[in-house]
Amino acid sequence: MRFSNGLDCAYGENAWQAPARFVAGGDEADALSLSQFELVEGSTPSYNNLTEIDRQLQTVTHIAAALDLAGIPDARIACASKHGNPCGAAVASDPATALRQMVTGDTQAIFGGVVMANFAIDGAGAEILAAHETAVTRLLDVVIAPSFRPEAVDLLARKRGKCRLVINPALASLDRDSLERAPRRRHVRGGYLEQPNYTLVLDLDRAEVFAERELSESQRRDLLLAWAVGSTSNSNTVTLVRDGQLIGNGVGQQDRVGGVELAVQRAISAGHPTAGAVAYSDSFFPFPDGPELLIEAGVDAVLCTTGSVRDDEVRRTFLQANVTLVQLPDAAARGFFGH
Repeated sequence: MRFSNGLDCAYGENAWQAPARFVAGGDEADALSLSQFELVEGSTPSYNNLTEIDRQLQTVTHIAAALDLAGIPDARIACASKHGNPCGAAVASDPATALRQMVTGDTQAIFGGVVMANFAIDGAGAEILAAHETAVTRLLDVVIAPSFRPEAVDLLARKRGKCRLVINPALASLDRDSLERAPRRRHVRGGYLEQPNYTLVLDLDRAEVFAERELSESQRRDLLLAWAVGSTSNSNTVTLVRDGQLIGNGVGQQDRVGGVELAVQRAISAGHPTAGAVAYSDSFFPFPDGPELLIEAGVDAVLCTTGSVRDDEVRRTFLQANVTLVQLPDAAARGFFGH
């Protein structure tokens, strides 16, 4: 079943918000339009499933665009999200590693979540999604991929169609041109707000780097992943990545130090070492308290914007601890999203 115009959902965000439906209204030539996705197993997607897929597309296409711009070819991308924010993400050279790192990123939050990959899911991949490092079957709400092998469908299917398997072959060829360009609209009482889409792609070669040593290739890759995840999560966000794996995403915090605390806490709760990780903040640090917590956690490199009256103090805090600092102007690179 293709997500064609007028697709009826059981209800909206809540059970009493009915009727609800998908109404196509974008670029029909867009291979990643929701109307181009097809359900191959499970019950009709819910309203919340469709919003989750849309948010997943923002994150996964930004990861792919940043990797393409950086000249990192053939990366396997896997991302899990819950309530619109990534709770697991990984970039690896092979599908199995990407899936393993994704499902172990946040072992609690991924239950009941939505997964998207830019590669076909076979039986071995389905086994990782369902059972890797868990004593019980890992229940997922939606899995989206370019295609599924028949044995993967059998492994992932749940009773009463509760795991929806969705395909779109275009996911297998994502690059810097895969970002959505159409304006974003948001309903407000009496009308709607409209703004250009979020189409920034991080180019580390244009950033200012403050460090005694150059960024390693693994740090560059990790910063790209951290940026793509954090900049498409509900701000304020601070994101931790280590060895190609999202280990902590501190999303939706009213203060930036709270985002740091949450990201570190989630990483530790999932059993991940934070020493040697990189961090991304979707805007500048207004005080050195957030940087001090990142230093205490053992973070090696940090990406954030400039624009605070305390930029010099924040910079000194990182450099005195021998932490590499990568910065771009706030007006050009702030990543506020999902307000």
